Amino acid sequence: MTHAPPTDPPTILLVDDEVALADSLALWLERQYEVRVAYSGREALQAFDDDVDVVFLDRNLPGLPGETVLQEVRRQSTSDAPAVVMLSATPSDELSDLPADDVLTKPVTKTDIFDAVARFTADTQEVPVE
Repeated sequence: MTHAPPTDPPTILLVDDEVALADSLALWLERQYEVRVAYSGREALQAFDDDVDVVFLDRNLPGLPGETVLQEVRRQSTSDAPAVVMLSATPSDELSDLPADDVLTKPVTKTDIFDAVARFTADTQEVPVE
């Protein structure tokens, strides 16, 4: 007997200290994905585990900066490391040195977010229309 592959939706971790932005991104994504939200670097590390497929990570977080969270996520990841997309208010060449998979410049659009998820998962769903 052949079993179909699991159809669990990808798990997305959103990390941004701008509560309104993080919550807006979560509202966009939670219709199609499992979504976790963290508003600080420490919360991000508590919410992170091997089930996370994509992390959207703000660069400028209070206390524990995004770069540190990124390094810790990479260190903690076992076999399938999640894709990490850095979110930055200003485009910067400094981010090219980080082991992130992509960088999005704020303000991000719904299309930016869904395109990034699609690039790093097997998800091919259309961006939902409001």
